[in-house]
Amino acid sequence: MAVHKEVSSLAYLLVLGLLVLVSAMEHVDAKACTLECGNLGYGICPRSEGSPENPICTNCCAGYKGCNYYSANGTFICEGQSDPKNPKACPRNCDPHIAYSKCSRSRGKTLIYPTGCTTCCTGYKGCYYFDKDGKFVCEGESIEPKACTLECDSRVAYMTCPSSGLAKLNQVCVNCCTAGEGCKLYGYDGSLICTGKSTQGNISTI
Repeated sequence: MAVHKEVSSLAYLLVLGLLVLVSAMEHVDAKACTLECGNLGYGICPRSEGSPENPICTNCCAGYKGCNYYSANGTFICEGQSDPKNPKACPRNCDPHIAYSKCSRSRGKTLIYPTGCTTCCTGYKGCYYFDKDGKFVCEGESIEPKACTLECDSRVAYMTCPSSGLAKLNQVCVNCCTAGEGCKLYGYDGSLICTGKSTQGNISTI
């Protein structure tokens, strides 16, 4: 029995150690970058574009690698052939069969110009940055923050936040994505809906 208990305790400690290690690794997302400004010319971040109602003007050659292109009725046309780091010489005609694209990114601008103070370190992973002469410089190294919608979650009756001393905040326009870090959203029956993780809370009163 004593041996069984020792084995069980060892297994428990091993599992606990693995959970702590995974948790620590999940929080090593934010990259520490210096604050100096870069001297980049522009950036390209392939993103989903267009819709059946508002088709884009592109073709399979000029489309970005990693993005899939579809017709207005949802039929797959092709995967893009142009590498953002080394764009192909492609015709500029609009393929009338292509209406929209689906890429790993769905929000924000595809072409970033000007880049402001962006550097290779603060630039986003999966985005490609070029100098003022159009020569490829680097791929971004930082994880892009999650883009949140500004819609009010109708399920939320009130919220509490560490910054407000945990006082109930009523009639707020918020959702689980825009709620600030540590803020808790509650339903009308008092049940917890979610806990906010955003470091840039965007909340307004109704």
